[in-house]
Amino acid sequence: MKWLAAYTDGAGQRRFKQFETRKAADAFMVRVRSEVAAGSHVPDRAASTVDQAYAMLIATLEADQAAGATLHNYRVYYGGHVKPYLGARLLPKLHPADVGDWLERLKAEGRTDDTCRRARIVLGAIFDEAIRRRLAHANPVRSLRSRRKTRRAEIREVEETIRIPEREVVRAMLAAAADTEALFLIARVRSGEGSRVIEVQRVSAEYPIRQARAFRARHPEMAVETFRPTSWLRPLLATMALAGLRIGEARGLSWASVESEHLQVREGVDRYNVRDTVKTAAALRSVPIGPQLATILANWRARTTGEGGLVFPSETGTPIGYPNIVNRQLGPLQIALGIVAADGSPRWTAHSFRHFAVSLWIDEGAKIGQVSEWAGHESPEFTQRVYGHLFKAGRTDRRAVTAGELSVLGAIEPATPTQHGNDNALKNGTSATA
Repeated sequence: MKWLAAYTDGAGQRRFKQFETRKAADAFMVRVRSEVAAGSHVPDRAASTVDQAYAMLIATLEADQAAGATLHNYRVYYGGHVKPYLGARLLPKLHPADVGDWLERLKAEGRTDDTCRRARIVLGAIFDEAIRRRLAHANPVRSLRSRRKTRRAEIREVEETIRIPEREVVRAMLAAAADTEALFLIARVRSGEGSRVIEVQRVSAEYPIRQARAFRARHPEMAVETFRPTSWLRPLLATMALAGLRIGEARGLSWASVESEHLQVREGVDRYNVRDTVKTAAALRSVPIGPQLATILANWRARTTGEGGLVFPSETGTPIGYPNIVNRQLGPLQIALGIVAADGSPRWTAHSFRHFAVSLWIDEGAKIGQVSEWAGHESPEFTQRVYGHLFKAGRTDRRAVTAGELSVLGAIEPATPTQHGNDNALKNGTSATA
């Protein structure tokens, strides 16, 4: 026996649906009446699948002339992480619990947290477009409640907070990047766990072939690489580390946007080396710069040609390729200086220097609204979410504490022999401070 549920949808059309049991039919009628009353009901026959809604989203993005990198990311994350699991599902049949189950499955199959986050963004955008086209009335991705984190998960999250290079590291890298007359010879031993640097030798770049040949002869069983800083490396690194530009924004920076006290961020370069306006309205901004960076850029400008051209052009005047910057300059520079991770790879990415700039602003007392505007973030809430730990317990703490003590006690007093057991220092006539 079949049970038939009959109802009238929001458009006044009579609809029918069969069920195996009366209980299932009754439950359907309760739900569908509430949906019709709320104006959120979509009949199954009129419903679109996730695949169909995705195709509409891509068509909309293409019509809006979205950046090639954006389209590429949507296609990659949808094809690899959404479509195999949810592509055939009807939009009205996908609930927050289903989204949660899908994310748990992705993690169980080895996807990283970042991959799951990006796939979730794509699915959310699909539902947003479906709602705009009246193919759905709710976005289950936005409605999904975050599960309460366990204490271990919270500890892991704190441990994985963005890491920022220290000032000494950036100072050393800027100094080495300025050494354009040097040739760095690097000998490494490779293994299954990565590589280990055995020796780095700095020589004159006057006879590079002869120098490299002699170095290889001394390390016959090792991988030998050569690295010479290019003339644009130091000003590029300084621009990212002191003005907080994304690497695409630095590659798209033109001299017309460089002022004595500000950088006007208007354009960027994507992974395909296409130069276009920045992706968001928030990224359109004016970033203040200090006299040091202004001088570095002025000196670099004196060595380049073209008034309205790129600040960092290739030899042909086009934007410098991303691999050229990262793989041939920033990476080898760190290896030459010994700034490497446990597996021998460069410790810092290009984006790390943008984090460094933000940390400098926070460290020197900039308010969260200023930091958000200078960094081109979508909102101060985003800035707080990413960099809140720096505002709460930043590297300014000790300086603030010291300043507070001085305001109460005045000049720092020398320690007594009882304090810290530092009597040797006093016997030698030196002043030990508390």
